[in-house]
Amino acid sequence: MSIEYEVKIRRIQKLSKINPLTSKKLLEKYSRREKNRAKDFMHKLTTQIAKELKKKNCGAILENLKDVKRRILNGSKDMNRKLSKWNVRTFQFILEYKLKWLNLPVKYVNPAKSSKTCPLCSGSMASYGGRIMKCGKCGLTMDRDVTAVLNLQMRGEGFTQRALNELTEREELSRNKSNNSLCIPT
Repeated sequence: MSIEYEVKIRRIQKLSKINPLTSKKLLEKYSRREKNRAKDFMHKLTTQIAKELKKKNCGAILENLKDVKRRILNGSKDMNRKLSKWNVRTFQFILEYKLKWLNLPVKYVNPAKSSKTCPLCSGSMASYGGRIMKCGKCGLTMDRDVTAVLNLQMRGEGFTQRALNELTEREELSRNKSNNSLCIPT
């Protein structure tokens, strides 16, 4: 949750060589406090999200993150420590039961390549500097998180990329036809 607990826990672990019994008790105490604070924060945040979604009368589309830690935990010791405290599935579980309690729908979708696929033309997007992605096909430039959200929303709503492409092409044709009809002199 925060760096202050990591620092305290490291100090207590150093104390374990000198006084192992005291170290064990302190380690349990601060680990429990850290978990309780994280759990409290998640409950407050999910309650706020559920209230906002209830006001708008809409559900949530979430990434299917089953076994995400197993796939990611292979980096450095520090990265593994940070990711092991990552409570995404717990957050999703809490949000899901609160939304179901309010009779709001929850749908899980596959997150594969959601930030690397263009939401307009389904082309491949490449990094364009920092968090900005650019489509090689249509030239769309967008933040990778916004791209992922659009793709996940389309997947959650049941839009296939092909259906979106056909819809976009139809809209372009109808806009062109309407523009041509407006430009005809009387």
